[in-house]
Amino acid sequence: MTATGSIEVSRDDSPPPPWVMVPWPGAAVALAAVTIMIVTSVVAWPEMAVEVVTREADGRHGESVVHRGVTAVAAPSMLLGLTVLFSVALRADHELLKRTPMALDRSPERVRQVLSWTLMGLSVFLVTFHLGLLSLHTGDGFPFEKAVAAAAGLLIACLGVAAPLFAPGGRYTGGLERFRATQGRLYRGAGIALVLAGIATAVAAAFAPWVAMGIAVVSVGAVFLVVGLAAAFRAARRPEE
Repeated sequence: MTATGSIEVSRDDSPPPPWVMVPWPGAAVALAAVTIMIVTSVVAWPEMAVEVVTREADGRHGESVVHRGVTAVAAPSMLLGLTVLFSVALRADHELLKRTPMALDRSPERVRQVLSWTLMGLSVFLVTFHLGLLSLHTGDGFPFEKAVAAAAGLLIACLGVAAPLFAPGGRYTGGLERFRATQGRLYRGAGIALVLAGIATAVAAAFAPWVAMGIAVVSVGAVFLVVGLAAAFRAARRPEE
């Protein structure tokens, strides 16, 4: 084993994850969501306007229009693609990092659970977004902004449930290892904060959707910033082992 600076370089002798590692049960939720989106697209198709204008023309740009064919397939295709991508991501991650310290002492099962919870949240968000887009073509009174903001809150709450598993793997020496190791406990607190932020976003969505989206963006950014700063501060104060 050799060392370069503060990074310990070692060989990862653990067996690689399989090429396909489906993040159940999140993938099951995603497939159900794709089915719902396809069915609603088929049902709404006869009533859908061929095109809708999403942005009026002005002196700086022309108008933006969306064809109903794009609306019908965009969200389900995206979610299906993400499900496939997440299913091969663990092996791809291993192949990219296997010769680096980042690959050591990593748990594919932890990452699989994170991807599963992420898919659950994304499924609800994309179904809601899809229904809102369909309503633009059909003219139905769907509360687009409120529903999407509430779904964003649920997505954040799902990330909060998975947050204790966010702590990075790898094996280093010195300050980098202290920085990595100290994040585990911090992410447990971050998970609680994200769940509360998700609930606050969903509640605010019923009254002020744009305020709710602001809560979502600011809270997520603040949580990860605090985790990074706190981990760096603790690593700097912790004595060498």
